[in-house]
Amino acid sequence: MIISPVRPEELSSWESYHGTLLAFIRKYASKRITADAYRAVLRLTPQSLAQPGTGIMQAVVSTEDGLRLAGVLCTAGYGQELSAAVVHPLYRSRGIGTLLMKAQLEQLGQMNCRVAIDNLSSLKMCFKAGLSAGGLTTGPTGKPTLLFSGKPAPA
Repeated sequence: MIISPVRPEELSSWESYHGTLLAFIRKYASKRITADAYRAVLRLTPQSLAQPGTGIMQAVVSTEDGLRLAGVLCTAGYGQELSAAVVHPLYRSRGIGTLLMKAQLEQLGQMNCRVAIDNLSSLKMCFKAGLSAGGLTTGPTGKPTLLFSGKPAPA
């Protein structure tokens, strides 16, 4: 498995990758990504990815059919504007989300996110990645939601 940031300038086509990313999220998010988060991913552009605190981290696995997207984490505004992680069902419970979050945290230098308290897998992912819960609010769907923040662990 390879965890790496997505750099639009290294892609053969941003439009093609962006379409694949959106299809992956629609298919595998299991209704855990809010409509607002999906729209924020939809608005990502190569120019917005150049902004501080914004990035896409991906997990790719090698299969007999070639490389396959196993997971993705999209972040904007250090997680204040967007923080959405999706892992393909075949690769869940293997720590891929945690690896994505740790890599994104390392790249950005700090990160925030919000997780509904009934989303146990995402809560575990945030804690395992080293984020700390620092507050409770009501999320966009009306559910109680924990506010997470963190910085990379010292080397």
